[in-house]
Amino acid sequence: MATNKYFINYNSKYEQTLIEDLVVETIKIHGFDIYYLPRELNYQPDIFGDDPVSSFRQHFIIEMYLQSVDGFEGDGDFIGKFGLEIRDSATFVVSKKRFQNVTDKFRPMEGDLLWFPLTKKFFEIKFVEHENPFYQLGKNYVYSLNVELFQYSEEGINTQIDTIDDAVDKKEFTKTLSIGTPVGSGSFSEGDSVYTFENGATFGSLTAADSSATVVSYSSGSLVMKDTIGYWRNSTADLDRYVIKNGLYAKILSSTTKTDEKDFNDNDEIQEKADEFLDFSEFNPFGDLS
Repeated sequence: MATNKYFINYNSKYEQTLIEDLVVETIKIHGFDIYYLPRELNYQPDIFGDDPVSSFRQHFIIEMYLQSVDGFEGDGDFIGKFGLEIRDSATFVVSKKRFQNVTDKFRPMEGDLLWFPLTKKFFEIKFVEHENPFYQLGKNYVYSLNVELFQYSEEGINTQIDTIDDAVDKKEFTKTLSIGTPVGSGSFSEGDSVYTFENGATFGSLTAADSSATVVSYSSGSLVMKDTIGYWRNSTADLDRYVIKNGLYAKILSSTTKTDEKDFNDNDEIQEKADEFLDFSEFNPFGDLS
């Protein structure tokens, strides 16, 4: 039997539009201006489908409501086997209408980043809930973004906003390339901007790839770089790859990545303080010196 035509859950699109406008206005009043950074995949392996060298170069400012009003959720801060770990999580609410108008994208994607100016931290979107609240007047109006504190791992973050880009400088990753004899004029010097090229027999035939980095040092076929964006692959039997700057290029033979921990390694200091009143040895699993 059909539903009663005299009682309708929602009447028309005008009621839905009214609710949506009220939602947008409420978020504008009680929300925060959040920077939304979509993830760009530079290289996606066929096996696991995970890009280890993603980039974040676009940014969109959009108002969002912080639903976790009582503080951050998650496991909080604790000392684990790898030192101090911070596992804060939160839930942000964003209007579907405003998100699509501002970003020209259909929906936020898992893996994208949010920069929260209030805490000056990055949060990674882990899940996007699109059915909560559940079809008010026959329509959903918001996305609920479940986010966790972002753990930086060599991603390229270059939004042209110093406050955001400098937030990851405390973890400076360097990549060392073993390269062949440079061809062309000049040499690789500190501060140079370099790029990768593929399948080029001569300088004139090389075509720029979507990768870039800044030279830290160069000596005897070893090129050390930082701020790497994109995928710096080695040359293979079938494909030659090159590192290049204006007027100079060299074949990439191999590459390694290293993390410079001098500026941000606080775990030793925490360990030394903890050793004054805790015993973490295998003979005392409960940790009490007494």
